[in-house]
Amino acid sequence: MSRVILIALTIALSFAPGCSRLTSKPTKQIQVPDSGPPVLTSMELPPQSPAATASQPPATISQAAYLRPVSAGQSLKPFEQWTEQDAARDALGRIGTAAVPALIEALRNLDPSVRLKAVEVLGRMGDDAAAAVPDLIKLLDDPDADVRKAATRTLGRIGPAAKSAVPALMQKLFESPAQ
Repeated sequence: MSRVILIALTIALSFAPGCSRLTSKPTKQIQVPDSGPPVLTSMELPPQSPAATASQPPATISQAAYLRPVSAGQSLKPFEQWTEQDAARDALGRIGTAAVPALIEALRNLDPSVRLKAVEVLGRMGDDAAAAVPDLIKLLDDPDADVRKAATRTLGRIGPAAKSAVPALMQKLFESPAQ
């Protein structure tokens, strides 16, 4: 008896509107307003070969990314508006390892603004500034808050070459904020 009921239900459902398996077209058309080209997710994009990716131009990166964050509404200065100090900072950062000894000397300067500029240039160099790690660790306790923050950020930008800074950074992480 249950087999007869099952067959009867199957037949009844096959004739229900919109439920037929024999229909190849949708029973209802939905109109979607023109909303531009479709946006594909990374799963939907066709795979790209490494050679195709290498030929693409790199994304635009801020030249001042190593400096303090840019506040909202403030734009980066065009090169024509740079001061001689801005140009010197950029040049030293591009010179890299050869400039590190002079910058380490500047880290020991009594003027906090000099220390800050030296830290910022070292931050632009990344792991090329590894020789400055011991002096940067000392600056984590600098009297000037901007110098301390910049030194912390620069150690992060140096990356794994600054692994000797981990204990001092951990101590800073768990310290109570200065009042």
